[in-house]
Amino acid sequence: MLSRFAAGAPLRAARPLLPILAVALLALPAAAADRPEWTSAFNRDVAVKPGQKVEVDHSHGNVVVQGGSGSELRIAARIRVSAETLDEAQRFGSAIEIRVEEAATAVRVRTVYPQGRYRNVSFSVDYDLGMPQTAALELNNSFGKVTVSGIKAGGVVKNSHGPLVLSDGQGAQRLENAFGSIEVARVAGDVTVTNANGEVSASAIEGALSVTNRFGRVVAKAVRKTVSITNANGDVDLQDAGGATINSSFGAVSVATVGGDLGVTNKNGRVAARSIVGAATVRNGFGAVELRDVGGRAQVENANGAVTLNDVRGDAVASTSFGPLEVGQVKGALTATSANGAISIREIGGDTSVQGSFGRIEVANLKQGARILAANGEVAVSDVTGTAYVKTSFGQVRAERVSGGLRVENANAAVRVSAIKGGAEVRTSFGPVTLEDVAGTVDVRNQNGAVELALAATKPCSVTVVTSFAPIRVSVPDGLGLSLTSSTSFGSIRSDLPVTATGTFGKESLTGTVAGGGCPVSLTNQNGDIELRRATPR
Repeated sequence: MLSRFAAGAPLRAARPLLPILAVALLALPAAAADRPEWTSAFNRDVAVKPGQKVEVDHSHGNVVVQGGSGSELRIAARIRVSAETLDEAQRFGSAIEIRVEEAATAVRVRTVYPQGRYRNVSFSVDYDLGMPQTAALELNNSFGKVTVSGIKAGGVVKNSHGPLVLSDGQGAQRLENAFGSIEVARVAGDVTVTNANGEVSASAIEGALSVTNRFGRVVAKAVRKTVSITNANGDVDLQDAGGATINSSFGAVSVATVGGDLGVTNKNGRVAARSIVGAATVRNGFGAVELRDVGGRAQVENANGAVTLNDVRGDAVASTSFGPLEVGQVKGALTATSANGAISIREIGGDTSVQGSFGRIEVANLKQGARILAANGEVAVSDVTGTAYVKTSFGQVRAERVSGGLRVENANAAVRVSAIKGGAEVRTSFGPVTLEDVAGTVDVRNQNGAVELALAATKPCSVTVVTSFAPIRVSVPDGLGLSLTSSTSFGSIRSDLPVTATGTFGKESLTGTVAGGGCPVSLTNQNGDIELRRATPR
């Protein structure tokens, strides 16, 4: 690639990085093809003593560095200059200096361009360097591609306005670039990468990897030790690492197969992570989060985005807002929180605590009970081992197949309960309550809503029902004895079953026994009827 100076412009080696110059370089190959070109070669071999490093300071050209088994620095450079006349090109090219300096600690190679006034000169110097693989390398370049391979000692390689490639190295490597990509592969040591306005790709790193980038994608694969990635305005893709910490924004984050812990902090982008051996913590905003297959504790904090958490072998904490929350297959305890979004919970091995608002909540297959706090949304609970507590408002509650006790506190909505083995306590208003196949104590307090209760054919039992402005209907299976106390006002009491009166008996009050007495049943109503029905055999 030829760098170019416009007519009459002063040449200064320290000022070739102007954006205007960078744009002009793109158009040079076609223009230079019709102009005279002067070329020259530079070759020199320099012995590199033990303990000396190789330093290269260059600009406006490509640099290739290859580490080898020898003890010399082999320098091969090709100088190209084009101008409006061949004399002008030769005058400029002859003034280019390649300085080689031998110092106690380093062998230095530096390119020095002439200063002065030249007319429409385009130029480049490309290096091909062979150096001892055991010597350290420090290289600075700009406006060209840098390729380094086979260096077995630590190194620092800096470039700008061109790609940078490093491969097959050992020792700690530090790479820096701007306005160009960085690619590093097969390094048996730690790698530190800093870039801006370019993509970063790293693979097969035996040590730790640290990447800082902006305005470019970061891809990292097969890193034996920990990975630290900080990125902005670009995606992050990480696969197969010993452990990882990722900080990003305005880009998606994708992670797969981490042998240790994972920490992700992102904003304005999707996060997807799976196959984490250790613990995983993900924080995000304005983007969906999907986290699967976590060997340790999992924690997800999101805002304005969906959360999917699945297959966690430790405890789990998940929260979001303005997006659905879905959690499944957690062996430990779960705490889930959402606002303005639906919640779906499945197969939790430990204690389950759920809090939500303005969205439907559905939980199922819980092994250690459940505590659910909601507002302005429906709640559905099923297949719970242990006790269940549900509190909500302005949304229907449905609970079925709970092995322990059930307590429901609702307002302005219906409650439907079935197959509860440990008794049920229900509080609601302005909505019907339906209970079926509830063993143990039943306690229902309703206002302005009907209550329908199908008693289970099990003992012991105890039933208390209170409501107003709506009927109470109780279905009694054959053979179940009741000790009945019932009363109402502005309503009537009717029974399909024979009742042996033992106390008051009238249209609004009835005390007596059914089938010889037994299960205490207390029914109290205001402004509504009370009915005892014979249960229909199933």
